[in-house]
Amino acid sequence: MTITTTVDQSGASAERDLAGRDIHNTYNYPVLNRVSAVEKLLQRLQVEMEQNLTVRDTIDRLQRFYSQRSHDGINGLKAKLEVSGRESSYFAALEMKEMFVKLLERWSLYASAQQIMAHLLARAERQFNDIILPQISNCDEAQINKITNELIISPTVDDCGASVFEIDHNTAMGMVYWLAEQCFIRWHK
Repeated sequence: MTITTTVDQSGASAERDLAGRDIHNTYNYPVLNRVSAVEKLLQRLQVEMEQNLTVRDTIDRLQRFYSQRSHDGINGLKAKLEVSGRESSYFAALEMKEMFVKLLERWSLYASAQQIMAHLLARAERQFNDIILPQISNCDEAQINKITNELIISPTVDDCGASVFEIDHNTAMGMVYWLAEQCFIRWHK
């Protein structure tokens, strides 16, 4: 004996979707507007500039980068470039380093700008010494340049390129060369 059951769903209701097969939903969650540390400092810098709030002293976190510290007796940018086989880039490196030095001097009067510089320099130092330097023996110059651009140059430009700082790729690379001049980074083991 066969029992046939008929189900009538014409009056059915559900709290969500009602379907005879698969349902594919797309959910759009709002993106949280997180403001980075640099963005917050740039906002404070704008206020300092508008109110002409300047400082005389250099904050300790930035002052640290002004004292040279040689780890291996190879001091200065030119010597570091020579020992690493990058001497052909010396004049361009010198020009970019000077672009960064001018930026550093121009903004040293504002406390927030000093904090931004200290943040950018510390990030560059950490990225270079923790990630790039260990790869130097296994990579050629182009690969090291690419990694430097990805980890240091582009993030710096992304953070500050459209701000009052106007840091472009050459000025950001100048920061790397300045760190080399100060013996915080090197391209040789």
